[in-house]
Formats: sequence, structure tokens, C-alpha cells
Amino acid sequence: MTRSFRNVSSNDNNPTGVINSAIFPRSYLPIFNEDGTYARSGSFDNHLALINNLNNQAVGWRTIGNVFAELHILPELTLRSSWSLDNTDMYENNYSNTLIAAGIATKGAATSFETKNLIFTNEQVLTYIKSFGEKHRINALVGNTFNRVLNENTSASGQNFASNDLTAISVAATTTGSSGRSRATLLSFFGKASYTYDNRFTFDASLRADASSKFGADRRWGYFPSGGVAWNASHESFIEDLNVFSDLKFRASLGLSGNQNGIGPYAAQGLWSSGANYLDAAGIAPSQLENRQLTWETTRQVDIGTEFSFFKNRLSFIVDYYNKYTYDLLLNVPVPSRSGFTTYLQNYGAVRNKGVEFSIHSENFAGSNFRWSTDFNVSFNRNRIEKLASDIAQGASGRNISILRQGYSVNSFQLYKQLYVDPQTGNAVYEDVNKDGLITSADRQIVGNALPRFTGGLTNTLSYKRFDLNVLFYFQQGNKIMSMHDFFLVHGGTQNFIGFIPRQLERWQKPGDVTDIPRMTTYSGDPTVNGGAANNYSGNVTNQSTRYLLDGSFIRLRNVSLSYTLPDAITRRARLSVVRAYVQIANLLTFTRYSGLDPEVNSQSNNQNTAGYDWATVPQPRTVQAGLSVTL
Repeated sequence: MTRSFRNVSSNDNNPTGVINSAIFPRSYLPIFNEDGTYARSGSFDNHLALINNLNNQAVGWRTIGNVFAELHILPELTLRSSWSLDNTDMYENNYSNTLIAAGIATKGAATSFETKNLIFTNEQVLTYIKSFGEKHRINALVGNTFNRVLNENTSASGQNFASNDLTAISVAATTTGSSGRSRATLLSFFGKASYTYDNRFTFDASLRADASSKFGADRRWGYFPSGGVAWNASHESFIEDLNVFSDLKFRASLGLSGNQNGIGPYAAQGLWSSGANYLDAAGIAPSQLENRQLTWETTRQVDIGTEFSFFKNRLSFIVDYYNKYTYDLLLNVPVPSRSGFTTYLQNYGAVRNKGVEFSIHSENFAGSNFRWSTDFNVSFNRNRIEKLASDIAQGASGRNISILRQGYSVNSFQLYKQLYVDPQTGNAVYEDVNKDGLITSADRQIVGNALPRFTGGLTNTLSYKRFDLNVLFYFQQGNKIMSMHDFFLVHGGTQNFIGFIPRQLERWQKPGDVTDIPRMTTYSGDPTVNGGAANNYSGNVTNQSTRYLLDGSFIRLRNVSLSYTLPDAITRRARLSVVRAYVQIANLLTFTRYSGLDPEVNSQSNNQNTAGYDWATVPQPRTVQAGLSVTL
């Protein structure tokens, strides 16, 4: 059982968020008015007012329980049945008083949420393990799983309060409420069998059958087979005679898997929603089109790998190649407006991910008191959209900077490509893609994506007597970040209430200046004036250039931990098994050329297809944790 508590402000690209309100308004503006009240700048709130009047409390309780029973029918045959419950209750209360923007217009605003989520899982597995002689071994199992997710939520809100000291919703002059519930069920049957010959060859095969209530009544079942083979070559005499490898293995597999995540519990059904009221009469209206053919998103994956080691396994390598082809994607596809809807959830599209994963383990030193080992891994992935009905542009609050397009990677950015700033005029010069002599929206092009070319990590583990030190570095290279900070704060034009950062001083100011920041101008809708579509920002979708697309590569000291284990003589006297004291530091150092607060951020994280935005996003914290681990 765990209890959580938080009191946080909204951030990301929310104008009333603390970070947004702190960095975007003009820095010379006062925090307080002459009468002592909080000063505000346009739509931005006063960040100090937000901090001092924060009242967004959430309390959560989570209870997890599981129990199982095993029956040994025969020495080689075992039946196991398990049951588990995962129950979460979350209570959230928010009050925006009349000192902050969210409460000024409404004379105080309060909301209250209660959410209950229950996950029940029951599983039966029958396992058979049998060896025949010294060379044959069979391992087989069959089973089924039943999973049900229940969700209930209730919310209430109120506006127009007589006093900031009276925050109960019942005190508000205007109150509203809503409630909802949902249920989703997953039923699965599975089987797997493997055969090993002489500890050299292994063959395995499996089959899953899954039925989800989220899909259409006729398409709920999905069938996902897989198979693989492995060869332990180090047990072959001709490999042993080489006296080179301590271990040498090869493996390959092919299989299908299904996905139902990312859609609602009633995704295939036609839905009606309340709120379509007319005068004093309650009303409902269609809110979702039915799709009885909606079914599983499926991935076909090929894996080929090898493992080999030297020097009595002190130096080992693992190399894996994978090729994943995902089809029948669960996508909201645009539909004609005459349908009454803008999108329709269906199975359409395909994406391929393929790459190589490489890891090394090294036992650098192994003495009686001191040990030192190193682990290194790196992964290269290439992503490509293989099939898509039409472009899907989205992201950046309607600016449609992110795009899904057949033949390109997901999380791609479409922008005007800035070639240079004309040293004589100070205007930004953009690539004229269609060669019509004008810079218009037709000249936006895909210029990069948010996916890294490769990621990896380096871990060093050192032990001296009873001290243990673990140091983990994580890195990624080649990903792009759309810096909405620079988008607004180095815009170089006229934008009410938004300030500048010192980098704006590097702009073009006189003929002969060489820089990548154009002159300060007001924006003109005429594409022949002021460099056309995007010399500067003017409050509309007018400055979407590669000038703000930055390299997000970094190396981060992800974790450092130091621990000390008490001697056995002391713990035995205390009738304990193990006592370990530790100190752990996360995100201690970051090495990057990225100019923002944190290269490992994404302010559009509510949509997996719009990654790579830094827009008033909270950076990952540097945390220090100390503790005592006791094993009875």
C-alpha cells in the first residue's frame, strides 16, 4: 500500500503555468503594482502569485495485492493459479483565488476530482518440464489470463466565491458536476513449447489468442504465433578446439504481437455525449463514429542475434539485429467534414523500425577486496512510415510543425529552411521549394525529426570490501528539438507582452553584419514584403523556420550511487540478514550544446506523434536520496 501527495502547478505551454509566466513576459516589468498587488503581463500570470497561491492538491492511495496457489500434479507437471488486484484512488482539489489569472475573471474557481481505478487479473498456467536421457529436454506450458479494468470518476466545479477563505464548492454561486465510468476486458489463451537437444540446439514455438472488448464485435480476437531457434556453438568440438571463445551462441526468431494501447475502452462503438443542451432541455449528440471493423494493431518482428565471450567470460559481447513491421495502425484518420466529424479511428497505416543493438560487459579487475566491471550498450534505430493515407500535421498548438508523412520518420518536423541572413538587407533567406519566387506555406519541408540516431549507456561498478559504487552515463545523439523558447524570445519582431533574451542582440543591425538572426521588423502578410512568410513572429503561424530547430544530443550522468553493507557479524547479532546504507544522486551532470533548460524534454507528451518540443517544460530534477535497506 502506498500513499502519494502532490501540490503542483500546470506548466508546459500553459500561459498560466509558473515557468511560462516566469520566462516569457518582458523582464523589465515589475512584479508588483504600485498598490502592492501582483502585476500581470497580457495573458501571462504573475509567476510569484502562482507560487504563493498554489492550491492544487492531489492525494492518492494505491493498494496492490496478489496471491497464488501451486499444485504439483506430477514431478514434471505443475499447475499454478494466481489472482491480483491493483486499486488506485485519487482525490484532487484545486482552488484558483482572485489573485491569479485563473480566478480573477471568475471571482474564484474551484474543481474537485475523484478517480477510482481497479485492475483485476486472474491467470492459470500449466507447466510441463521433462528431460529424456542426457540430451533431450522439453519445456511446455499452456494457460489463460483474464484481465479487467474498471474506472469511475466524479468531478465538480464552482465559480464566483464570496471569499478566498471559503473554498468549498458548495459555497460557489455557480456549480456544475459530471461523472463517468468505463470497463475494459482482455481475455487471453497462450501456449509455448521448447525443445533442447544436447544443450546445443533449442527450438521453440508459441501461440497467443487475445480478445479485447475495445474492438469491434466481429474483430475482437487476434492470433499471434512466434517461433525461434538457438545454437550454442561453444559446445561444438570444432569450436572448443579453437580455444578462442569462452561462449558462443547464435539465435533467430520470427513472430507476431498485438497492441491495443492508446485507445479508449469503447473505441469501436458509436458514442453519444451529453452537454448538447438547448434552452432548459437536456440534450445529447453523437461524439464518435462506430467502427465495427476496428481490430488489433499488429507487429511482425524478426530478431537475429549472437553472444560471444573471451578470457573465461571476462569480456563478453551481445549483438542483435531487429526488424519490426507494424501494420493496421490504430490511427485517427481525417474524414470529410460532411460526416459531422473531423477524424475517424481505424486500422490504417504501417511503420517499420529496424536497427542494431550492441552491448559489452567487461570484468576489468577481480581481486579479493576490489572488483571493477564495465557495461556499455548502444542502439541504432531507423524509423520509416511505410503506409499512410494522407499527411497528418499537428503539434505546437495548431501550428502543425510535426507531420506524419509516408516515406519519412514519425516525429518529423516541417519548417521553412533558412539558408542565411542577407548581409545587406538583414532579411532571412529561405529555400524556395516550388521555385515560384515567393516564400509561402507551400515551401515548408521536412528538415529533421525528434528521434535520435543512436542511444546508449556506460556503467561502471566498483566494489571495495563492503563499499559499492555505481556510475551510470546515458547518451543520445542526432535528435532535434523545436525550441519554442527561441521561437518566442528571439523572434525579432513585434509581439505584445513577450520579451527577448540576450541572444536577440546578435541580430542583424547594419549592412555587412553576418549572423543567423534577421533584422527586427514588423510582419507583413504580403509574401513579397519583409522576407516573406517568416522574418519574425507576429502572433500567428509565421515564424516556423529551422532557426529554432536545435540539436538535442547530450551525455548525462544519470545516476551515481554509493552504498555500504554492514558486516555479517553485526547484522547477525541484530537478527537481521542484510543491512545496507546508500546515497544516490540522479541527473548530476549534463553535457550538451542545447541552449535550453534540458535536452531530455517534451512539452507535447500527451501525443506520441509530436515529440521534441521544449515549451516551458519542467527540466528533469537533480535529486539526492539517502536510505537504509534492511533485509530480515
